[in-house]
Amino acid sequence: MVRWSIATLCLSGLLIWAGWQPTTAPNTLQWTTLEGKTVRLSDLQEARAIVFITLSTRCPAVPRYAPRLNALYETFSKQGVAFYGIYPEADETPESVREHAQRMDFKFPVVLQGAVAIARSVGATHVPQAFVLNPKGEVVYTGAIDSVTKREVAQHQYLRDALRATLAGKPIAQPRTTVVGCFLNLPENDAETPAPVTFAEHIAPILYTKCTTCHRPGDIGPFPLQTYNDAKRWAKEIKYYTEKRLMPPWKPTPGFAKFKNEFYLTDEEIALIARWVDSGAPAGDLSKAPKPPTFNKGWFYGEPDLVVEMQEEYVLEGTGGDEYRYFVIPVELPENKVIVGIDIQPGNREVVHHANMFVDISGRARQLDAEDPAPGYANFGGTGFIPAMMLGGWVPGMRPIRLEENFAAVLPRKFDLVMQIHYFKRGKREKDRTKVGLYLADRTETTKPVQLAVIGNRNILIPPGEKNYRIHARWTTPSDRSVYALAIMAHMHLIARGTEVVAKTPDGRTIPLLQIKDYDFNWQQAYFYEKPIELPPGTVIECVGWYDNSSDNPNNPSNPPREVRYGEGTYDEMFYIFLALHDPKAKSSYLIPASL
Repeated sequence: MVRWSIATLCLSGLLIWAGWQPTTAPNTLQWTTLEGKTVRLSDLQEARAIVFITLSTRCPAVPRYAPRLNALYETFSKQGVAFYGIYPEADETPESVREHAQRMDFKFPVVLQGAVAIARSVGATHVPQAFVLNPKGEVVYTGAIDSVTKREVAQHQYLRDALRATLAGKPIAQPRTTVVGCFLNLPENDAETPAPVTFAEHIAPILYTKCTTCHRPGDIGPFPLQTYNDAKRWAKEIKYYTEKRLMPPWKPTPGFAKFKNEFYLTDEEIALIARWVDSGAPAGDLSKAPKPPTFNKGWFYGEPDLVVEMQEEYVLEGTGGDEYRYFVIPVELPENKVIVGIDIQPGNREVVHHANMFVDISGRARQLDAEDPAPGYANFGGTGFIPAMMLGGWVPGMRPIRLEENFAAVLPRKFDLVMQIHYFKRGKREKDRTKVGLYLADRTETTKPVQLAVIGNRNILIPPGEKNYRIHARWTTPSDRSVYALAIMAHMHLIARGTEVVAKTPDGRTIPLLQIKDYDFNWQQAYFYEKPIELPPGTVIECVGWYDNSSDNPNNPSNPPREVRYGEGTYDEMFYIFLALHDPKAKSSYLIPASL
């Protein structure tokens, strides 16, 4: 229970800090914010300073400090200072802390899980009490936030001055001050004992939902994750790649737009994995673990109406870099049929990294195929022709898409399906013959054709060493009617770092369509919206892409960096946004060019 300090009330904070010595918080110190983000002190080495503020839901001194703490946070967070409010009291609960933090309107992250460990490591005794740590974890200031007692104007801004000195690399004039507030009531036990994280109860559900679809024999994952022994064997790798958000390879920023079949890990799931690994990867009661998923080798939606495949087997040599290959497949649809679904079955999942399907009605793809003596043709940067449509794609773990609400690809009866496959070489000779299943429906008066808007900019000239080169493109929807966004895909090359696409409506609204902060050429995918997004007449689609042409970009193929222009070569760059749309006035599916 929090008790108001009698000494504080009577003596106005004249407490003696006899024998105080600076301390160093352990580098392994770890905590989790209420939003579920797990942080380690070692993660904050790039912060110029770290601030911990002890808080309590019961201490009456906290509310009057809330506005001042927010003001300090707003000022110093912009200067590279990390702020955390911690609730280490013995009787705090997630519900009480969340309600209190919301009522105080704290702008900085607050911590319950791990708060006791932080309080003990810095020697906290009161609430609210401030602690300033340098990037080495050394406590360089501890004490009051300011000298306010009964007056609202402080004669001394202790925390502010300590931060200014720390950022300037100067000694702090008063490294410790007397606290006016409540005594801190920590739990009697020596440390927090959070509930154990086990494979059976916590980790298996995550792996089986988000990881095993690829990490199983015969698929693209380099090792299986089907059993407890699998997970324990690869526990360190699982922790590393999930904390870095390299796996699973879901690129859109969560929450920026809502897509079907999202398979990213939440902050809470990543934190659970880290706790499980750090605690020795305990099994738990394996009899209570969910059963590993089983996978049907057949078609996801049942037998397709039309199955087409590569005209001949492709032999993939085991040496050299990854390979991008285009295969041309003639397609003839039955009379008066439209395409409502597509399922792609890699012939060899061990080497097919991803695949995309394009429609060519120009004959150019056939010409490129004829010029290349091997099956299909090689082309790194793009298809080599202007697609009439894009019918979707496949990456490991992605479920096939089947259009609903009478949406369909309305195409000529005869066209060439051009299959782009990224092959991942494994050091030995492999063969592949990938199949595509098409699901058809009758074309009726209610059929809604899907178009493809290609929004891009070819005016690319990136100087060597440029770390944040930005390029913009835009397209305006028809002025007399609404259109509906169904799916989106970004296409850039090797030095691209990210992209953002928003729709700005005439009435001033901004609709998020796509944001990717860590673009990777190896993980391109078409993302289908959870629901069609209405774009009112005259809506402007604004797109921006950014590139890093410096030596700091690990994906830069040139060392030293060289000037990069638009082009289809390996070392060239592109910026295209493919936006699948339905226009109520459209009679068939076609390409909408919108490039600069």
